[in-house]
Amino acid sequence: MGTNGSKIRAIAEPIAAERGLEVLDVELTASGSRRLVRLFLDTADGSGLVSIDDCTAVSRRLGDALDAHEAIQGHYMLEVSSPGLNRVLKTPAHFARVVGQKVRVKTNETGQGRRTLLGRLVEADAEYLVIADETGASTRIAMADIDKANLEYEFEAKPAPRRRR
Repeated sequence: MGTNGSKIRAIAEPIAAERGLEVLDVELTASGSRRLVRLFLDTADGSGLVSIDDCTAVSRRLGDALDAHEAIQGHYMLEVSSPGLNRVLKTPAHFARVVGQKVRVKTNETGQGRRTLLGRLVEADAEYLVIADETGASTRIAMADIDKANLEYEFEAKPAPRRRR
């Protein structure tokens, strides 16, 4: 059986679901004869509170399952982690969870030429996104034209320190 992300995802999803998690993304890379399988887990509500224990438990079970199903030929390294602050957004459900938050979207060349948009996600459905930039101007982007998208974590502004008199 060949190495492919959809097969790995199909094996990983029920294992993650046992811990109340979902598979956010699967990345496959090769370095020489070694392959790296990187799995990103998220909570079902998208809060991103995935513990190290969750990652360890899923990694152990998934490694055994991948070997049993012969999903990956040859040697590979498995890495299981949480999505981090600037999580990847791929599916309409991912975008729907972050409406109202800041996102960075890179479009592919099939749309209006490759470009990167940074702004607040105003609307998201199965076909389109609407992003408002800092001036309030809105841009509508077809889901099919998205090359890559991430949530942009917004750090809280710290108040300026007070001067002592």
